[in-house]
Amino acid sequence: MQFRSSLLIAIGSVSMLAACSSIDNSGTAVAYGGNPLTYDSSLDSALHGAEPTTAFGKDLKAEYIAYAEREADEWYDFFDADFFARKAAKVAQNETILPEDPANWRFDDQEIAQKRAVREELIGLLDGGAREAMPDVAATAQARYDCWIEESEEGWQTDLITKCWKEYEDAIAKLKAPKVAATETQPMAAAPRLFTIFFDFDKSEITPVAKRVLDAAAEQWAASPGMVTVVGHTDSSGPASYNQKLSQRRADTAASALEARGIKADGLEEKAVGESDLLIPTPDGVREPRNRRVTISIDN
Repeated sequence: MQFRSSLLIAIGSVSMLAACSSIDNSGTAVAYGGNPLTYDSSLDSALHGAEPTTAFGKDLKAEYIAYAEREADEWYDFFDADFFARKAAKVAQNETILPEDPANWRFDDQEIAQKRAVREELIGLLDGGAREAMPDVAATAQARYDCWIEESEEGWQTDLITKCWKEYEDAIAKLKAPKVAATETQPMAAAPRLFTIFFDFDKSEITPVAKRVLDAAAEQWAASPGMVTVVGHTDSSGPASYNQKLSQRRADTAASALEARGIKADGLEEKAVGESDLLIPTPDGVREPRNRRVTISIDN
């Protein structure tokens, strides 16, 4: 087995990282983190072990193997390379490997809530038939989501974080697109391109994660301009009258951010619906992070 010089440096920090981690991931299919000493054997198991029996499994295995090899060969990150190689091996055994739970990574509570909202949307699509209907796109969505989680935790490869997020959004848009039977007499209009940003409790400021979503929305608009509709929402915590105003502030903030990214004001429509259109139905007075959002719809 050959080791790069940077690997020898990494080995010395293994015990320190393990001692500092307070993450309980005992219930996950693949324990958080990796072992640089076992990367080669983990990759070999993934490459030459069992082959998944589903198209989604085959595509997801290939995605994880490619990501593991990039982590090792380009960035010398043998910890995460081993982790994703082991995920590929688990997929090869026909285990259902879900997208990464951000609670198993080193994020604060607000980041976990925001990223979990993204994860739950993805899992909903996967469990709703996306694995079977569009296996290659579904595998790309899961792999790019995991890339976004891993790179966001490290926090230094900003270009790669943005790339993973944009490719995730592109895949999600394809999974969300309605499947319309072809007709000769009445072609259907293309579905709007949808983006969602989330907000901290009782706040209307744009978060770092939301900035990347806005960047992706602006890029999509620039590639094919259309009417943009921005809708502000809140959760059910607090008086309805206050939430109506808060949802308006969130819509205003998002619209201003989109204008700053090149979208013309006369092509923007704003709405504020307060707590009247909850993404996650809750009783009154409940703080639900996934309901604190702005949706951005770009007509084709």
